[in-house]
Amino acid sequence: MEKQQPLISHEGHRKRLKMRFVAEGIDNFEPHVILEMILFYALPRQDTNEISHRLLDAFGGSLSSVLDASIEELQKVKGIGENAAILLKLFPEVCRRYLLDQREAGRIVTSSDDAAQYLLPFFLGRTQEMVVMMCIDGKGKILFCDKVFEGSVNASAVSIRRIVEIVVRYTATDVLLAHNHPGGLAVPSEADIEVTGQIARALQTVGVRLIDHLIVAGGDWVSLAASPTTAAFFQG
Repeated sequence: MEKQQPLISHEGHRKRLKMRFVAEGIDNFEPHVILEMILFYALPRQDTNEISHRLLDAFGGSLSSVLDASIEELQKVKGIGENAAILLKLFPEVCRRYLLDQREAGRIVTSSDDAAQYLLPFFLGRTQEMVVMMCIDGKGKILFCDKVFEGSVNASAVSIRRIVEIVVRYTATDVLLAHNHPGGLAVPSEADIEVTGQIARALQTVGVRLIDHLIVAGGDWVSLAASPTTAAFFQG
């Protein structure tokens, strides 16, 4: 029978970090200390300092890269089991829900910048491409805003029919789309441009304007309506 290793107590160190968090908040914590504290609650009897350094080494040295990793990738790091991996993945998901929950009901959108600030939380922690659709009335009030597609964006995959059905259901006058490039740049691809043109033409048939399509990458975004090569899609 394998001899059980003695448990090492780190209670003093953990208590000091918790008290520091209570007193100062998290702004001055280094990435490995933040991960170390998170892991306290999944690995109560292990040295989470050492494991936190392993995580950062495995995923490029940044906190966001660790939290954006998949559960399967996280479990490849020595010391990270299923419970610890799930706990780490909870953080970007909870942050996204927190930011979305803070949004004002019936908010008025008057520009692409307004829309971008409203939409960016949808993409927090997302590792797959997804399309978010915003329906707006004649006064700029948001009538609907939610994910309408997830996966690689191309003309055959995105359901233009569904987009039109949502517009009709909410009697919107304008539509704004946004989708992300996880791990990439906020630069439109040929597929992005092709899909945008198809959606704009489909919306015109029901008297609705596509006012912009935002490409999001991290905290960065670009407006296709502001680009000379695609501006014609948004005139009408």
